[in-house]
Amino acid sequence: MLIMTQNKKNLINLDSLGSMFLSSCYGRYNGGRVMVLASYPLSEDVTEILGEYENEGRAMDVLEEIATEYTNYMKVDGGFNPFTNAQTQAFAFDHPKVYRMPDM
Repeated sequence: MLIMTQNKKNLINLDSLGSMFLSSCYGRYNGGRVMVLASYPLSEDVTEILGEYENEGRAMDVLEEIATEYTNYMKVDGGFNPFTNAQTQAFAFDHPKVYRMPDM
């Protein structure tokens, strides 16, 4: 899955990330905005800012939305298809996905 950063300047492949986490320690302190950050494997000190939110609750909601989108798949119920005049089997597949970090 790809993630478009909040500022729309980067498109990041989720499979290349080591972890995603929340932090208020980068740039703003004392009740400031909470950032959703991503780190790269083997580069613990290299992080990418995916988005910035007013509070921890909103940032946690965004992480949950990413997890939900990552697990989504398309499902097709089987049955009679009038276009092909034949029975079709039920199937599911993982479709290409892009998660766009929401604004505040």
